[in-house]
Amino acid sequence: MILFAYAGNMNVEKFAKTVPSAKKIGIAKLPGYNFAFNSTGEDESAKANVVKSFDLDAMVWGLLIELDDEERSNFHDPTWSSVLKLEPVLCFDLADNIYHAEVFVTQPHAITTHLLPYDWYHTKILKLAIAAGLPEPYIAQIKIMPCKVDADEKRRERRLKNL
Repeated sequence: MILFAYAGNMNVEKFAKTVPSAKKIGIAKLPGYNFAFNSTGEDESAKANVVKSFDLDAMVWGLLIELDDEERSNFHDPTWSSVLKLEPVLCFDLADNIYHAEVFVTQPHAITTHLLPYDWYHTKILKLAIAAGLPEPYIAQIKIMPCKVDADEKRRERRLKNL
C-alpha cells in the first residue's frame, strides 16, 4: 500500500520503527483537501487532519510512503482507533505522476471546532514539513495557524525538548 503522510507521519524514520517496510517515495500533493488542526486529541488539544474541500485550489502537501500490506495492522487497526479512518485518495508527485494512496482522515465525531493545537505540536509539524522539503508557501500557511501554550508545563518542556 501507499500512504499519503502528513503531519506527524512524515517522520519516516520513526514510522519505520512501527512499520519496518516503510520507504519514502517522495513529496506529493493531495488536491481537493485542506490541512487543518481540528482532530480532537486525547490531551484536549487539536491535532492535524485533512478535510475534503470544494475549493479548486485546495491542496495538502506531504510524503508518499510505501509499505507492505501485511504491516497495515502495525499502524492502523479500526478496532482500537475509532477516531481515524484510512480513505483512498489520488495523489501526485512533483512530476505529476498519479498515485493511488490512502490517507488518515478524522472521523466526523472526533472533529473539533473549538480547540487549538499546543505550541509544541505546532512546532513539531512545522519542523517535519521543513525537513520533508515541502513548498515554502505551504509551510508559511501552517506557520500562521493559531496555537496555544500547553498549560501542562512538564509536558510542554518534555515535548519541546524532544523536538
